[in-house]
Amino acid sequence: RTTELGQSYEALQKTQGELVRREQLAVVGELAAVIAHEVRNPLAVINNAVAGLKRDGTDPGDRATLLAIITEESARLNRLVGDLLSYARPVSPQRQAVHLGEFVERSVALLLPPGTGVTVHLSCDPALPLILLDPGLMRQVLDNIVGNALQAMHDRGELSIRIDATSEPRGVRIEIEDTGDGMDTLVRAQARTPFFTTRPSGTGLGLAIVDRIVEAHGGTMTLVSTPGHGTTVRLSLPEGRESQPPSPSIITRAGL
Repeated sequence: RTTELGQSYEALQKTQGELVRREQLAVVGELAAVIAHEVRNPLAVINNAVAGLKRDGTDPGDRATLLAIITEESARLNRLVGDLLSYARPVSPQRQAVHLGEFVERSVALLLPPGTGVTVHLSCDPALPLILLDPGLMRQVLDNIVGNALQAMHDRGELSIRIDATSEPRGVRIEIEDTGDGMDTLVRAQARTPFFTTRPSGTGLGLAIVDRIVEAHGGTMTLVSTPGHGTTVRLSLPEGRESQPPSPSIITRAGL
């Protein structure tokens, strides 16, 4: 009887191990397929542009256009690699006390392009507590959210940022509202899905990275959006007295 139980247990362990291995391979295969697709598109464009440059008698104006295409697609590949690295590595915030109002105001000012037609309205609760967070990671959060807003508004519109103190839990709430294109229900539901994008030059990793960074700080992110009426991103962050455990990388999450 004991021998039979031992054999059954070994068989169960073997089956579980096989299921885990298949799940790991499925995750890696899916990720590899998506990355291959995202890399092949700009590579194909670059290859076609190079072929055009090699042709005899190419007009100087056309050569300049082809070189600009190569530069743009190379930058796109570079963004993809950077976003992949940001998404794949574990998120471990190096916290320090930050006055969020001053930090957000300074960061957003640096993100606005010269001559932009976007007007920024910043409202900051005077009772804001100091928040323990990682300034570098939080700058990455703002880069992605504000960058998305500027693109959705086509560099013309209003960007409203409200920062309020919260009591339950004690911390802050940041609302970033734009007057851009907005998202329908289907797009909004997939907005945080890795590699999902509606923009030709997007990597689809921006909000996925934001979600992981906010989560690593013990916070939450919600999206409210209506087509033609803009998007509001709400971030809730705790005061952060206690450090949160590092957010696992995509590989760790897959059990690899």
